[in-house]
Formats: sequence, C-alpha cells, structure tokens
Amino acid sequence: QLLFQLNLAARLSLLVPAAAAMGCSPSKGKAYAEETKKASPQNGGASANREMDKKAAREENKGYQQTMEFLSKVQLLKRLPKDQHPLLAAACIPVDFKAGTIIIKQGDSGSEFFVIKSGEASVLVSKDGGQAVKVATLKAGDYFGENALLRDEPRTATITADMPLTAFKITREKFQELGLNERLQFANRKAVGGGNRRVMDVKPPTPKTEQEKALITDALRKNQNLQTMVTLDDSRIKQMLDVFWKDTVAAGSEIITEGDLVADYFYIVQDGNFEIFVSEDDTNAKSAEDALSSEAKYVSTVNPGGSFGELALLYLVPRAATVKAKGNSTVWVIDRSNFKNILMKVSDDKIREYTRYLDRVELLNTLLAEEKKAMAQALVE
Repeated sequence: QLLFQLNLAARLSLLVPAAAAMGCSPSKGKAYAEETKKASPQNGGASANREMDKKAAREENKGYQQTMEFLSKVQLLKRLPKDQHPLLAAACIPVDFKAGTIIIKQGDSGSEFFVIKSGEASVLVSKDGGQAVKVATLKAGDYFGENALLRDEPRTATITADMPLTAFKITREKFQELGLNERLQFANRKAVGGGNRRVMDVKPPTPKTEQEKALITDALRKNQNLQTMVTLDDSRIKQMLDVFWKDTVAAGSEIITEGDLVADYFYIVQDGNFEIFVSEDDTNAKSAEDALSSEAKYVSTVNPGGSFGELALLYLVPRAATVKAKGNSTVWVIDRSNFKNILMKVSDDKIREYTRYLDRVELLNTLLAEEKKAMAQALVE
C-alpha cells in the first residue's frame, strides 16, 4: 500500500506544475477533466484501462507484502535490519522448478543465491569425480548458493529439486549491492559443501553365530563408560549387532594411537589380546630430547570379550592410549556414525522439543533445519 501511494504521489507532483504553467488552477483542471470525461466517446475504454492498472498495482503490492512477510521469518535474514527488508524483497526474483530439476551443479561457476519458499531439494556431492552422494535435504526457509557469491568459487554441491519447488533468487549484482556478504552471518556448512570431508572405511556387516552375538552383547553390557552414558536396552544392542563387522589385526599392529584425533571406530575383541600403553605423566620439567626418547608405559591387556575405543567416539576427544595387538587377533568393529546414531538416538518427540530450544538460540539462527535436527539428535540430558 505504501509503494502504491508513493507512486501516485510522485505522478501527481509532476502533473500539478505542468498544469500551473498552462494557467490552469486545480479547480479549472478538475472542471476540464469532467468536461473531457463527458465529451469523450472513448471514456469507457480509458476507465477500464485505469481499473486494470489499479488491479495490477494491487496484485503487485500484495505479492510484495507476501514476500516481505516470508523473508522476515527466514532464520538467516532475522539479523538484517528491518529497514533493509523492503530493499531485499525488491531484489528477490520468484523462480519455480519442476521435480528432478538440477538447480545448481557442482563445479559450475555461480552468480545467484537462493532461498527456498516451498518444496524440498537434495544436496548431492561428488568426490574426486565419483558418483554423487546425498549429504543433506533443504526445506522451506533454507538457502543455498552463497559460497559462489561470498568467495567467487565454483559450486561445491549439486542441488536437485525433489518435488515442485518455489524459491527466491538474488543475483550476484544485487547480493553485493545490498552488502549481504557483510550484513548476513552465513553458517560454515561443510556438511552441505562436502568438499573436504574425510571418508570412513565402513564395511558390510558380518554374519554372526549365536556364540558371537552373545560375546558382543556381553562386552557391550560390561563396558562401564557405555553404561554411564546411555541405557543399553535390547533394542539398541540388537541394532548394534546388526552392523558390527569382523576384522583381523596382525601381531604388533597399533590399532589405536595415543593422541590421535582421527577416532572413527569402536572395537570388541573376539580372539587374541591387545596391550594398552599410556605415556608417562611426568610433571617435572625435561628437555625436548627427553620427551622424544621417553617410552609409553604398559597399563593393561584387553582379552577376548573386552572392548575399547568408546571414549573418543562419545566425547570427540583424542585417543587416550595406544592399543597394540600382542599376537594375531580378531575384532568386531563398528564405525562412529552407526555407533552414535544407535546409542544417542532419542525419540521424535524429544527431537522436536530440543529443536524448539535450539530455535531460541540466536547464535544458531543461520543453521539449516536439517542441521538443527542433527544437533537436537546429538543432545544428551
């Protein structure tokens, strides 16, 4: 409504001086207009055109207001000052995509940024020219394409519409003109970009005998760290049994190295023995040469039915000890992703509750809905 009034005022400001220059007062001009209206045989057509113009203006204004209302609810844009919202709305171009349409393609140069209004899209990433893998789903209110505009780099992922999708597009020119790269706080979304992700070696589950299932179940129940953190009910144990795979370890091999930040697996010993070594905690000052020449101290041995490696997976900390195979051994292995997904899984109701809490944290406003859901799933009371 405000835009329509401003537009009308601007037109009148141009007409009044022109009328005055011709010696016409407002009253004379009005009378002249009335006479012309009566005399013109084409008055009906002109009136219809004016009505069409007014209707078009009302529709345009309504669409503009709807765009403003939608953008004000997008988490990413909530930090943008209110007086900037009209400029942002004016820069938005509505675009529609059919299901299956590739909106942006990994490796291409980019000149547009998108905010999804309705529908869903898949984020696909291909590593080293391999087959593209789906890494995330984008929904209404989510956005994509910012990296190419922020850093002038190729698209880091392919975005494909999963269903009919409507979005608002902002060109690079408008993006920079509005200073969105400085005004908005974009999340560092490696999960969506996927360019430098480390890939774990996850093997298919190994068939298990009843004796092997009993050994794994007993090992899980005896692990004190797991018992402290989660409730190991029958359902969780069955899910873990379904994904463990069997692996062999040669004598003398270090299956875990103390201080290693790469902690991707939890182990249960089937056959053989593993020795655990920990660096001596010497609080006395010593030289660099002494530190390099010092040896790790043997602390214990893990026998069949024992387990190790859970701490680094539970707490995202470096490995606390070095674990070395004393002889040729066999272990059951589960990867970090399955390990955490099963043990830390919470109900859908809890996830929704946690997500509502996260929505109130201003620092997390730039996260995608799926990223907030993943964070909610990882929360522990």
